[in-house]
Amino acid sequence: MNKNVTKIIILLVVLAVIGVAAFFTTKQKRIEIEANKPRTQLFELNETNVTKYELRYSNEPIIVEKIGETWKVTSPSNNYKIDQLEAFANVKNFNTLNIDMTITNLAELESFGLENPSNEFIVWEGDKEYQVFVGNKTPDEERYYVKYNDEYFSVELVYIEALKKTIDMLRDKQIFDRPIYIDSVIRTESNIRDYTNTIRKENRTNWVVDGIEEEINLDKAYRDFEALSLVKATGFVNNDNMKKYLERLFRIPDAKITIFMEDNTKKEYSLVYDTNEGKVYVKPESGIIYEVDYSIYNAAMRGKEYYIKTEEDEKEAENMDDPYMDMAEDNNMRLDDNIQQQ
Repeated sequence: MNKNVTKIIILLVVLAVIGVAAFFTTKQKRIEIEANKPRTQLFELNETNVTKYELRYSNEPIIVEKIGETWKVTSPSNNYKIDQLEAFANVKNFNTLNIDMTITNLAELESFGLENPSNEFIVWEGDKEYQVFVGNKTPDEERYYVKYNDEYFSVELVYIEALKKTIDMLRDKQIFDRPIYIDSVIRTESNIRDYTNTIRKENRTNWVVDGIEEEINLDKAYRDFEALSLVKATGFVNNDNMKKYLERLFRIPDAKITIFMEDNTKKEYSLVYDTNEGKVYVKPESGIIYEVDYSIYNAAMRGKEYYIKTEEDEKEAENMDDPYMDMAEDNNMRLDDNIQQQ
């Protein structure tokens, strides 16, 4: 009996030793495999630990820092509100600097443009700094020569260009102090010089346009209701002379838009079309002028008749609901192609 117990204990000890040996052997092999894997990117960041990055590709460097939980542009000096998603997206861009080729033959090093690089990008992960120098384009102009940690690489052009965020790209595109959500909007009013368009939300699937007795094209009404409510900047006015010129236009705006909320609050902005530049600008209560998409101007300046449902609208709706119509159109196109080829 005692002998059997002893044998079992010895067997368990042997198995334990084998298990431990196998574990460390496997771990060591895994480390060796990882070490021998081809290098695919310059470095790999723990994105949540990144606190700062600096972009040097123009006359004045742009420095973006995470202060608390908020990304801010700390240089050049400004009071802009920053798009948090856009600022963090550039951290991800640092993490996608994929290596196209590692350059070991440095016979043509002078042609790389890395002795006095024109572009430099730095990112901080806590206290650890990653510094990337960017030189000339490769002869095929599809890549850049890059220096990192005294090593030389070529990196595809698209990855480097993605890092070159401008201040305007980083600025928040919201024109109001807080975002507007379409579910909270109950009415939009476009006050044009000689008439007013009012679109009301009756419920989640029905909109009405004041002054129209005929059936409404709900798609058209909803699209304009949404466009006027969710207006966002596509550009910013930084030139002082341009600001003065636009201020003169805003003395008599083309339209004034009012957005009414379900909590009895409202937001307002004026709108002008600059015939010289062919651009549309809005000016909310903050007094800041923003460039916006032309679709906002279209939505604001509609005549009421635009929203009346027509026979053509009904045919379009029927065609969208009928998959066989799409197939028929495809067949007709193929038939036309065959006739032309013959």
